[in-house]
Amino acid sequence: MRQIIAVVTAGLFIGSLFSSCSKSLEDRITGHWKLEGATRRISTGTSELRTGYEDGIFHLDENGLATYIEGTDTLSGYWRAGKHNKGIYNNSEGSWQARDMRYLLISVSNTFLHRTLEWRFDDIDFHSNNRGLRAEQYTLGFDRIYEFKKR
Repeated sequence: MRQIIAVVTAGLFIGSLFSSCSKSLEDRITGHWKLEGATRRISTGTSELRTGYEDGIFHLDENGLATYIEGTDTLSGYWRAGKHNKGIYNNSEGSWQARDMRYLLISVSNTFLHRTLEWRFDDIDFHSNNRGLRAEQYTLGFDRIYEFKKR
């Protein structure tokens, strides 16, 4: 019985050690991000997508504030991230499926410039030691994929 308790205690300790070392989703998103490129994916392939936001830098603060700076223009607002289970249409398989995903919302604007941006990404994935971020928007017929790089 003591061996079982020791094994369970050791397992709980190791599990808590690993979970305390991993960064939260919000911690991994905060910082300066540059949009490196975007593509549109359809059943026959992909094509480049020009968004108009490739020349600036997005700054996502730990308190949920977001800014986009391009030259002398600044758009301000907020960002949110979390996990959700969403039903999406898989264009490549031609079927609906429910998946656990991590979402990201960026909402920035400047009323004087008459510019507003609200991006709702259905799923995000980090790569390159959390220096790269792939964000996807799923729509019926085509999906959009955005690649960001941390600065």
